[in-house]
Amino acid sequence: MKQTDFIAELEFLPKEQSGRKSPVSSGYRPHIEFNNYPEYLTSGQQTYIGQEIVELGTNVKAEIAILGVDYFLKRLFENMEFKFSEGPHIIGTGKIIEILNNDLISEKDIDQKFFNLNLYPSDIKNQLKYDYGYNYVDALRIIQQFLISNKAFHNHRIIRAIIFLGNKEFYHLKKIIEQAKTDWRDVLLLAEYDKNEKRIRDFNCEFGKEKIKTSR
Repeated sequence: MKQTDFIAELEFLPKEQSGRKSPVSSGYRPHIEFNNYPEYLTSGQQTYIGQEIVELGTNVKAEIAILGVDYFLKRLFENMEFKFSEGPHIIGTGKIIEILNNDLISEKDIDQKFFNLNLYPSDIKNQLKYDYGYNYVDALRIIQQFLISNKAFHNHRIIRAIIFLGNKEFYHLKKIIEQAKTDWRDVLLLAEYDKNEKRIRDFNCEFGKEKIKTSR
């Protein structure tokens, strides 16, 4: 059995709301979607504490072991909420009360608004969707992983510059991200300045407002 990642309080919806007709047994493994991470659906095995069977419409504490550990490194925190489902049917909701896998614990001094791309200004997500279409989810994931790698990258300006330089090509986006990991200042220089080192864009501003007006 896989090592337990965290302890959670689970609330099962009644059968009228969930569509499930029978109780669940310990070892149940539904899909899990963490709040603010809809792009990554993983699964989590539930081992119930103090009981083997859980009736629908009731609450229980459970040990949870998830499959998507690598994606959620340093991203989980106590009181973080999630929902679990079978296909399109939401079976219940949960809240983390204790994290046992230390690799998953988010650093306490990190503001989630800068740590999670889904909480970034809407112009960033909209531009990413427009530029990458079918590759949007993959583009979102690699930028999420970029954000997790270094606090210095928690910056709207850097992310806008990366998306701009990605030039609507997923492969090129990955190359720009690797370049930013080496030195994000080079990425800002490429995105905001022309060949004559004149600043023509300011990615502190939203997409569509980033161009600097030239003075006569």
